[in-house]
Amino acid sequence: MSSDPLPIVFIHYGNSDYLPFTIGQAKLMSMRSPVVLIGDSSNKILPFVTHVDMNSYAKQAAQFQKIYRHLSPNGFPYELFCFIRWFLLRDFMAAHGLKEIIHVDSDVLLYVDVNQEKENWKDYQLSLVNGVCAGNMFVNGTKGLEDLCQIIWDMYAAPGAQQKLEEIYDQRRQFNGAVSDMVALRALYDNNRGRIAEMTGIQPDGTYWDANIHMDEGFEMLGPIKRVKFVDGLPYCRQVESGREVRFKGLHFQGIAKQYIEPAFRQSRAATETRAAA
Repeated sequence: MSSDPLPIVFIHYGNSDYLPFTIGQAKLMSMRSPVVLIGDSSNKILPFVTHVDMNSYAKQAAQFQKIYRHLSPNGFPYELFCFIRWFLLRDFMAAHGLKEIIHVDSDVLLYVDVNQEKENWKDYQLSLVNGVCAGNMFVNGTKGLEDLCQIIWDMYAAPGAQQKLEEIYDQRRQFNGAVSDMVALRALYDNNRGRIAEMTGIQPDGTYWDANIHMDEGFEMLGPIKRVKFVDGLPYCRQVESGREVRFKGLHFQGIAKQYIEPAFRQSRAATETRAAA
């Protein structure tokens, strides 16, 4: 693996009010790392970010839009973008000759220096949470992304794709599910356990990667989200079974939980400042 600082890559369209907090938190934790936002003209606003226009890497993404079929209770633009971001990321890495990065969802607050953390995942092409979530995905080489993009393309373009999509939708609809990029991520994970890392569970150093702030995952809840407290600027949650306070390396504020991103960021900074003043 390279000793160069690991690039942190976000992919986002629109100027969401929480974006400066998630990107800012990533930069604060990994000051050596360049932070890249693959975005649009509306979010070219952060001075500490390298902003690149997603349209520069959208050749196959645009082709995919022509074959995409919407089978989801989620909005059309949202679900489509979840798919095309992987074509954007793959082609961005190829265009710039990047061999390793971490991709971070724009609704994730990171609490780890990715330059240290990457050593835990250096033997894998990609890392996932729960085999389907790429909220914090370490990418080593482009092979894993290339395979993911091929799976996505085949989902919609391979012979018999329409019937298979309808079968998947009927199965997932029973649980209010959708035909989303998680279907492709799960297929990649299930067929490549030796090269796709699973980040779920208590890590060897006693820490945890949050899959979704809405899911208890064995931790105490406060209303609809995990009960998080900040110590020295870092988040901890109490594990119900053991009663132990577990440090989290990331918090994923999926869906309506995005409203908690700014308060969490400010709580973390306040805890950091309190410690510094002590």
